Amino acid sequence: MALGLVDALSRPHPCPCDCFEALTVEERAQGIAALFRFDDAMRGWGYDPLYDPQAHNLFRAAQRANDASYRGVAVRDHACVTSRLLGFAVHEVLHALHGDTTQANYGIPFGMPYGVPESLPVGEERAYIEPFNRGEARAWVGVVPFAEAAFGIRWRLRTARDVGTYGFVGGNAIVDVPPGFRAVPHVDRVHHPERYYALARRLEEEERAAFTPAFVDELVARFAEAERLGAAKRKRPWPDPMALARIAPKWPGRNDPCICGSGKKWKACCEANLSGAAPLRAI
Repeated sequence: MALGLVDALSRPHPCPCDCFEALTVEERAQGIAALFRFDDAMRGWGYDPLYDPQAHNLFRAAQRANDASYRGVAVRDHACVTSRLLGFAVHEVLHALHGDTTQANYGIPFGMPYGVPESLPVGEERAYIEPFNRGEARAWVGVVPFAEAAFGIRWRLRTARDVGTYGFVGGNAIVDVPPGFRAVPHVDRVHHPERYYALARRLEEEERAAFTPAFVDELVARFAEAERLGAAKRKRPWPDPMALARIAPKWPGRNDPCICGSGKKWKACCEANLSGAAPLRAI
């Protein structure tokens, strides 16, 4: 059974960003209240947010299944339940606002960004992937202006990486893609970081210009409508954000899932390396 938002917030664990100490209790409560609104909006769009700390594994499983009826949205990739979780959540909201919420994965084919449909003529890969790249860039650079306009948040939100995940055609990296897609050679951020980051930064700077005050206000209004629909479906009120914000983080039990997002048990993963400092993936 997937971990719910209140359960995740009720059992916080130490995180690399050290939100419990780095943020005030008022800021943590503000972030929790924003997560409640996120959850309502996602459900208003008909999606099911997943708060288990292994977003990468959950999304890869959805990719392999390539199920057009899938409505899950994995939003947590390690222990953090404040700055990084909310940054992740706002990124997903922006994908929803720029996509088609009547479809799985906001209408983004599960083979993206490293594959294209097998039926696509050879030579058209770059044009096919370009709209995805543009949408990913907007979902990346829009996190800060949207969070401030929608939630009044001015403290730092963290996202899963330092730049978006793009499919830049023309490299020599190949990854597995779901059935019905063919892999496209692309520029890889690990093996060709200078080229990848130059392309990513240029794309993100171009899309940053789209976030005018009027455009952000439009996005917030559409988000609020989805939130209203989701809140109407909710059967019980959200708990007090301030009460949740005061809960101090604790290490998980030995048989609990590891908080690094690996999918392994705590005792078989990060606990083995615990030596006075949080053995979690760096941000």
